[in-house]
Amino acid sequence: MTKRSRGRPRADTESVSPAKILSEALALLDSEGFESVTMRAVAVRANVSPMTIYHHFHNRDGLIRALADTVYADVTSPIDGTVRSRIEGLLRAYRSKVVRHPGLTLAIFNRPALFPQHARRITDNLANLLCDLGLSPSRALVWVHILVDYTHGAALAVAIDGTSGSAPQADIDPEYGNYERAVSELLARLDE
Repeated sequence: MTKRSRGRPRADTESVSPAKILSEALALLDSEGFESVTMRAVAVRANVSPMTIYHHFHNRDGLIRALADTVYADVTSPIDGTVRSRIEGLLRAYRSKVVRHPGLTLAIFNRPALFPQHARRITDNLANLLCDLGLSPSRALVWVHILVDYTHGAALAVAIDGTSGSAPQADIDPEYGNYERAVSELLARLDE
């Protein structure tokens, strides 16, 4: 381990960006799980002082929240298509992130107060799409829970089973077709 001096870094020392810290924290979370993500462990990986991480993220919860917001930032429903196909596209995009980063999902489950801004945006988007299908807001909320919980379960089962490997496209796995059919069946129930 590299010995670091106390106090402020020298002016000629290259600073580490929050993006680099998040990248190292996500790699640690993906490889070793939630419990291994400590400020000290992330600092070692990013080759910075733990205080640098505290400066950018305030605490471990802030770091996990920032990780989640970064990972889920690009999860959106398609702009074009039927409402149903847009729902399927949103769930597919979210599922691929859960399969790719299961430790992050489990970290959020362990610490519900960490519910990230982008996760809230995704669930709100899903609720709005369900309302666009004609569901009342209360019924849409029930279906948000059904669809998100099914997506979590199906994605985590694949990720934990290891069938997704470390393929660049994590949503290509033996169970993917079953997931697509199941979501289609669930959405077909909305017409009843």
